[in-house]
Amino acid sequence: MRKKIIAVSTIALIILISTVVFAWFISTESIANKFKMGTIKVEVLEPGFEDITDVSTGTYTKNVQVASLGTKRTYVRIRLIPEWSELSLPISNVQLNLNLGDWADGGDGHYYYKYYLTKDQVTSLLLESVTFTSLGPEYDGKTLSIKAVAEGAQITHNAWKDIWGISTLPFPEGVPAP
Repeated sequence: MRKKIIAVSTIALIILISTVVFAWFISTESIANKFKMGTIKVEVLEPGFEDITDVSTGTYTKNVQVASLGTKRTYVRIRLIPEWSELSLPISNVQLNLNLGDWADGGDGHYYYKYYLTKDQVTSLLLESVTFTSLGPEYDGKTLSIKAVAEGAQITHNAWKDIWGISTLPFPEGVPAP
């Protein structure tokens, strides 16, 4: 009987030790590492602009600038596309009066802001006004639209090369906005 008790006790002890060792090896603790990606978001601003009716030859204020609403440092470029509501009308009588002090003409139809922007920063004005040099009767009742298409690209990892398909920027890299 004593051998039986020793055998049962030994088996129970082996099971207990095995369970503890097994629990030790399978016991896990997890920790969640969260990586929140930054964002690139730009918005075209036209401060103070209201649609103008009864346009004649002359100059009209039209301010265009770009704001960075994303969290990453961002390069900005913008394209200005003037077009008449009747597409066959030439735009040669429309002069866009640009302020290129902080902007570089990329030669590809885009104007590049010479500095990178951080969250909530705004570029200087690119477009300050529009001048109509002549308006013949063929322009009566027609509307001029100026589309401003802005794009942003993060400054790190030369992302602008892939996004914009260019090999160099038309200004020195890595300069923060004043």
